[in-house]
Amino acid sequence: MVTEVAPPGRRRVPRRLFEAPIGMLLHGEYSLQRTYQVGEGGMMVSAPQDLAEGDRLVVSFYLPGVPLIIVRGVVRSVIPENGEQAERYGIEFENLGFQRKREIRNFVAAARRDSSFAGF
Repeated sequence: MVTEVAPPGRRRVPRRLFEAPIGMLLHGEYSLQRTYQVGEGGMMVSAPQDLAEGDRLVVSFYLPGVPLIIVRGVVRSVIPENGEQAERYGIEFENLGFQRKREIRNFVAAARRDSSFAGF
């Protein structure tokens, strides 16, 4: 079995800028948060409280023309606050089905064809 390994600092799959509201279920509490990027492997989000690498959560979000996507995730990285941006978190999707992966992949690929999309 061959496993694709990304070089240091590089993602295995591309992401697209995607500034939109998302639902987040964390430690039994649901809240609305913001996402900044999305790809078939995960997303970058903000959160109401500090998250730690390894924390598990559920996110729900819409892409244009796609039914609600609900997926489990795990925090894989913490991007510290830098003065201009609040702390952000890299979430890796855990159980994203084939059809949902395809919808996200199509959304990301469409960014090359339609650079005018700025999000919701």
